Amino acid sequence: MSITAKVVCGSKTETGEGSSRQALVSFVPDYADGRNKEWSLATPHLSLSMTLNGPASDLFEPQQAYTLTFEPSAS
Repeated sequence: MSITAKVVCGSKTETGEGSSRQALVSFVPDYADGRNKEWSLATPHLSLSMTLNGPASDLFEPQQAYTLTFEPSAS
């Protein structure tokens, strides 16, 4: 069984240049059009941030929507 959550990139703060470039990317829940209705009944808060190096930071843009998928891991 997997659980999905819809999020929006709320902010992206970049620092450094060249090979030392990094970005702190933060996400907030996306409740538009009833998204996240199912999981938010049990867990009404979501907080997620990542610090990414170089080109990985280019994969995320502010105000863009993303889908998180949580699946059990076979340790």
